[in-house]
Amino acid sequence: MNSPANKDYKRFYIKTLGCKVNQYETQAMREILLKAGFRECLSPDIADIFIINTCTVTGEADKESRRLISFFHKVNPKAKIVVTGCYVERDAEDITFLPGVAHLIKNADKAKIASILDGGTEGSEISSGSILSVSDFKDHTKAFVKIQDGCENFCAYCKVPLVRGPIRSKPVMNVLEEVSNLVANGFKEIVLTGICLGSWGKDLSGPGSSGLVDVLKEFDRVRGDFRIRLSSIEPTYITDELIEFMSGSSMMCRHLHIPLQSGDDNILRKMNRPYTSQEYMTIVNKAKEKIKDVAITTDVLIGFPGESDLNFRNTIKVVKHTVPLKTHIFTYSRRKGTAAYSMEDLSPQNVLKKRYSELNTVALGSSYLYRSSFLNKELDVLVETKRDRTTGLLKGYSDNYIKMLFSGPDKLMRDVVPVKVDYINLMYTFGALG
Repeated sequence: MNSPANKDYKRFYIKTLGCKVNQYETQAMREILLKAGFRECLSPDIADIFIINTCTVTGEADKESRRLISFFHKVNPKAKIVVTGCYVERDAEDITFLPGVAHLIKNADKAKIASILDGGTEGSEISSGSILSVSDFKDHTKAFVKIQDGCENFCAYCKVPLVRGPIRSKPVMNVLEEVSNLVANGFKEIVLTGICLGSWGKDLSGPGSSGLVDVLKEFDRVRGDFRIRLSSIEPTYITDELIEFMSGSSMMCRHLHIPLQSGDDNILRKMNRPYTSQEYMTIVNKAKEKIKDVAITTDVLIGFPGESDLNFRNTIKVVKHTVPLKTHIFTYSRRKGTAAYSMEDLSPQNVLKKRYSELNTVALGSSYLYRSSFLNKELDVLVETKRDRTTGLLKGYSDNYIKMLFSGPDKLMRDVVPVKVDYINLMYTFGALG
């Protein structure tokens, strides 16, 4: 076996599929490997180790994972292929026999990746127990911080609780240390993320660990000029306390991503979603009343078993009522092990395409309507490190998640600057430096 000092066999290339949590865990593994003497390749052509951090939320995600394994094996048949992430949790047997696969690493073992790749060489694992952390975020202007893992909601269509396990919360002090390091390293926006972010603290005991707002209050102790954005939060966790805190905080981004999934109560019940369409709209209304100019973004799942035209029309009504800035539209995918797997009455493809097109049209209109309220107003925009490929303009996101395109010098990248909204169309928002 090569010694750890010989780095010729330690060149890795990593590919990430799926959610912000996976992106976070990729960065954590990257830092562990670099500290252990591995070297990252910018191109797969010269890598000795290919790492695929997989997703399994849809059948398409599984297919993409298998495609990447096949692609990397063709690029370098002698390289080790390491497969980790959610696809490994339930489908390890299907992956083991694919050509080139040398290691399968479960989510709970990602912190041990260097030790595993070094064949268990003592001292090669650089991590604090099983708690992953990051101090940088490659190719990102914002830094993600995972403060929670696991989900116990068991929505009928969702495989995530099966592959991520029960709720686990990262202790407040670990979160504060991680955020402090990222802010000290120049990150001006921290995105808090988790598999079920709103459930943070449910597994902890003692004072100061009752809910997400407890974590948010602690960020006043972190030195530096930065803002906090929340990633996806289930409707039942958008409490009055959270809305009140966000409305009075200058640090919090005015943005809530609240998954809807369906606007029809019968479908919501079949999905095992614990709210009604009216309750969802009430939550959004409360947030809009209290948090000035708050942006709502959402997820909608079309084609759930038994979804009729009437059910779909009800979803359209809720989207029109809540006026989301962005609507992520997903098509139902059967996942083995879920309650919906054996449900029948699936919508044909031509119906799904029609519904997708109609919902997307409504979503674009809602986005236009929301963004149009900011014409001739200034927004604080975090400028990204890459220009827009089509226009060559600077690009960045306001605290309420409006993507802005505007002229300016490269030196503004990674800074938060005031940008006045000049012009909008269905797809883009253009502005000028304030």
